[in-house]
Amino acid sequence: MALNFSVIETFISDYREIMKDKTLLRQDRYKMIAGLRDKLQSSLNDYEAFEGELASLIIDKIEKATTYEELAQCHKRAVVMVKKFFLEEDNVSDVHDLFRIIRDRITIGVLKMVEDEMEKEGFGSPPTDYAWLGLGSEGRDEQTMITDQDNMIVYDEKNDIFATDYLRKECYEHYKSKGDDGGKNMPAPKQLLDYYYEMFSKKAVDRLHGVGFERCKGGVMPSSDRWRGSIGDWRKRIEDRLTLEKGIFESLDVIILTDARLISGSQELTNMFLKDFFSSLSENKHVMKDFIQSAVLMPTALSLFGNFKTEKSGENKDKFNIKLTGWAPLIMTVRMAALSNGIYETNTLKRIRLLRGMNVIKRDMEGDLIETYLVLVKFRIMNQINNKVDDGKDTNYLRPDMLGREEQEKLRKAMKVVEALQKYIEEMLLFGQPI
Repeated sequence: MALNFSVIETFISDYREIMKDKTLLRQDRYKMIAGLRDKLQSSLNDYEAFEGELASLIIDKIEKATTYEELAQCHKRAVVMVKKFFLEEDNVSDVHDLFRIIRDRITIGVLKMVEDEMEKEGFGSPPTDYAWLGLGSEGRDEQTMITDQDNMIVYDEKNDIFATDYLRKECYEHYKSKGDDGGKNMPAPKQLLDYYYEMFSKKAVDRLHGVGFERCKGGVMPSSDRWRGSIGDWRKRIEDRLTLEKGIFESLDVIILTDARLISGSQELTNMFLKDFFSSLSENKHVMKDFIQSAVLMPTALSLFGNFKTEKSGENKDKFNIKLTGWAPLIMTVRMAALSNGIYETNTLKRIRLLRGMNVIKRDMEGDLIETYLVLVKFRIMNQINNKVDDGKDTNYLRPDMLGREEQEKLRKAMKVVEALQKYIEEMLLFGQPI
C-alpha cells in the first residue's frame, strides 16, 4: 500500500455522505474509524519496512563496504529499490531525495577508498582540505534513475613541505616528460599539490564509473583540468571568464557552476569558493543579461499551433527530446530568475518557492511551475524505466502519438507554462527593471 494521502482521500470520498448523518450510532462510527485505522497501519507498516531496507543499505552495506565491487552492487540495489518505490508512490520528490541520500553516501565511500589507494601507492594522504562538489542534477538534488558524473574539485593551497618521496619522483617525471622544467629542477610545492590532486581526481572518476556513475559526455569531471584546481586557480578562472572574457572557461561552464553543491570534504572551502563566485557573478551584470537571453530563447517542443515538433528523420523520427525541449528550458529560466534576484539555492523547486516568497512570481504561477516540473520529470523517469538504459540510446525521446490523449494534454500544458515563464522573465528582466 502506497504511503500517500490517497487512503485518507478515498475514505473521505466513500464516507462523505454517511459522516453527515447525525443519527449515526457510536458502533457504526467506530467501525468506520477502525477501518481507516487498519488501512493507515498497513501503510505505516510498509513505510517502516522500506525505511528499514534503506537504513540497511546505507548503514550495513554502503558505509561498511570495503571494495568498489560492493559499492557497485549497492548502487544497483538502490536503483531497483527506488524504481519499485516510485512505481508504488508516484512521487518525483522522493526519487530525488532517495538518490541524493544513497549516491552521496556511495560517492563519499569511493573518495575514502581512493584516499586509501593514494596512500598505499606512496602518494600519501590528501595534503590539504578539499571539497568534492556535485554539479548538474547532482548539484540541484534532482537525480533520476540514470546518473552520470558532473563534479568538480577545489582544494586548499599549501606552501610548506608535505610531499612523499614517491610523489616527488612521480611529479618530477611528469613535468620532465612535458618539458616544463627541462628536467633540471625539482617540482615546486604548487606543482606537487596540483599533481597529487590530478592523480586523485583521475582515480576517483575511474572508480565512480566502476560503481555505476557513467562518465559525463561533456567532460564535466575533475579528471579534466577545467574542473580541478586550488581555490586560487578557481578565483583566477572565474575572473578570467567573467571580467576579462578569456581563459579556459566558457559561458556554459559558468552556468554549470551555479548548481554546485558540496558532496564530500570541506564546507568552509566550499563557502569560500561560492562566495567568491557569486560575488563576481553579481558584479558582471552583462554576463547575467546574456544568460537570461539564452534561457528565454530556448525552444520547447510545441509549435505555434500547439502541436509537438518532432524529429523529421533518423533513429528518433517522429519523437521529441523532452529533456532539451521541455525540462531544460524550465530549469534554465527558473535558474536565471533566481540568480537575478540574489537566490543562490540550487534546487529548482526551492528556487520556485523562493521566487514566490520574494513576490517575483504570483501564487498561480508558482503552482503551475511546480506542477510542470513534476510532470516533465515524471515523463523522463517513466521513459527511463520503460526503455533499456544500457543499449546506448537516449531515453529522453518521446513519441507523442504513442501517448494517450490525457498524457499529451499534460505535456502541452507543461510546455505552455514553460513558454509563459520565458515570456514573463524576458519582459521583467530584459525589458522591465534593470538587472
